[in-house]
Amino acid sequence: MNRNLARIILTTAGLIWGIGFIGNKYILDNGWNDSQLLFVRFLTATIFIFIIYHKRILNSNAYVIKSGLFLGVFLYLGFLFQTWGLVHTNPSNNALITAGYIVLMPLIIFVFERTTIPKKTIIAGAVTLLGISLITVDFRELTVSFGDSLTFIGAFFYAIHIYFLGKLSKKVDLFVLMAFQLLIFSFFATIMMLFRGGLPSVNFSSFDSYKLLILAIVIGFFGSFLAFLFQSIGQKNTNEEEAAILISTESLFGPIFAILFYNDPFNMFLLFGILLVFLGIVLSETTFIQNYFSK
Repeated sequence: MNRNLARIILTTAGLIWGIGFIGNKYILDNGWNDSQLLFVRFLTATIFIFIIYHKRILNSNAYVIKSGLFLGVFLYLGFLFQTWGLVHTNPSNNALITAGYIVLMPLIIFVFERTTIPKKTIIAGAVTLLGISLITVDFRELTVSFGDSLTFIGAFFYAIHIYFLGKLSKKVDLFVLMAFQLLIFSFFATIMMLFRGGLPSVNFSSFDSYKLLILAIVIGFFGSFLAFLFQSIGQKNTNEEEAAILISTESLFGPIFAILFYNDPFNMFLLFGILLVFLGIVLSETTFIQNYFSK
């Protein structure tokens, strides 16, 4: 696969996740808790991947299984804190703050590889962080909401997951790798769901009740199976930093869809936050700043 196609695939994953923010918020606003949502989403994704790729999975080895289980821990923690944060904030904030992994990725690469962080990456990260700050900080009291803080913790675990996924997906069968990530995710989600109230209550005689289950399954297929499959394929054919940047387009699509279709509040702080996050993504994808400082 050529790199341009990988970029399109990664951006498509960002688009799917961007749309998914309002679907997740709708389910959470109508009676489900975050653990129930994650359980249905990722059980759906796990079932699909084990059915479709069962022959590859049966022929897998211990290394790819261990790698998948290892990655699945960080994937679960990322979604746990992001979805928990969505309970306490709006979809626009949740989407934009998730872009925090753009800021965190260079730091994680530096910690694990001790490589020099390019100046353009530092500037792009600072611009992105400024954009996130505009929509999260209450400048009257200089505080950050509980939901926004949880979301940023989720972004930290996403950054770790993206880093290791980029390394491991180039060494093993990525479909098997994905399968065992989803499997361990579903295991943790099941435990948390049982601990926090059990299965969601569904009345099949009421469309308003079972439509939440249908929506969660649809999000599970598109957002937890298909988009994650796109991410894995895309990362196999590009580097970790570029993948993080392209996937982060979910943080642009999310607020746009939330404002248009979920009546999220719109203000100048949100507008400038979106613009700065977008600018951070663009700066990370261009060589203009790097060339300027290298003169």
